[in-house]
Order: sequence, then C-alpha cells, then structure tokens
Amino acid sequence: MTVLVSHTVSAVLKVKGGHWLSPQRFLKYQDVEIAVTNIVNSASFLSGSMGEPVIHECLEAIEATYSSCPDLKDTLPENTETWSTDGSSYVISGRHAGYVVTMGREIIESGLLPTNTSAQKAEITALTQALELAKGKKVNIYTDLRYAFGVVHAHGAIWKERGLLN
Repeated sequence: MTVLVSHTVSAVLKVKGGHWLSPQRFLKYQDVEIAVTNIVNSASFLSGSMGEPVIHECLEAIEATYSSCPDLKDTLPENTETWSTDGSSYVISGRHAGYVVTMGREIIESGLLPTNTSAQKAEITALTQALELAKGKKVNIYTDLRYAFGVVHAHGAIWKERGLLN
C-alpha cells in the first residue's frame, strides 16, 4: 500500500516514531510505502503532481506543536528537586496495588490503590500525584513507564488544544 503524505513522514517516524510506536508495532507496517507529495489539501491526494519540493521543516513543526514544554532543556535548572515515581500491581494472596513518590531515599507520598488497579494505572497515579504535589515548585520528575512519558509528551498538545491542560 502506498500512502501519499505532504511531508517526510518516514523521517519523522525514524526520529520521533518511538514516542508513538513501539518497535513491535512499527514492524507491523513493513508493507506500507510512504510517498512524499507537495499537495497539502488531503482531499487532493487523489490527483496532483508529486514532483515539486515541500516547503516546510516537518521535524521543527512537530517539535513546536507536540512539545508540551517548549522551554524544556536537557540540563537541570538550579534549585530544583529531583523526584521519582513508581506504581505497581501484583497478585500474591489477592491483588494489591500502590504507588510512591520519592526524593532520593525520602518518601514524599505513598498510598494503596483499589484492588482492581492495573500496574499501568498505578504508574499513572504515581505520576499524577507527583504533578499535584509539585504545584508551585521547581521539580524534575522521573518515571520508568514509557506509557506515562508518552502520555505527557505525545498527547500533551492534544489535551492542551482541547482545554484539558492548564
């Protein structure tokens, strides 16, 4: 199958695809060919010429649109606390779930969760609690859940657009 796109989606997938697609899911799309076209209106993908160059920098546009924190840097600002979050769910003599927010070895907050809580939901609860506790503070928060990272970074722009983020 050939998919006509208005920009270099293949480059975007190589650079940013890991935010949205796992390696296993990416492999399911091996039979899809991406063809770049200069046509911008999606209704016109059925006709038109593909030979003209595309005039925009796709990766920059995606970075600007989907970065939930445009001022995000790869170095920690001074006077910030570094927190970590974790959540888990397991079944030993019944189902148990909980979460924790820590700063080094100090527990900032921890809690038990309802017995039907999945491990993924426990991780999201931990991150949500950390974000709530961090209001008004300079905090760097670490999570070990790729899903949580993706939710914050990949879906943040959509949530902001729909008024779900303050």
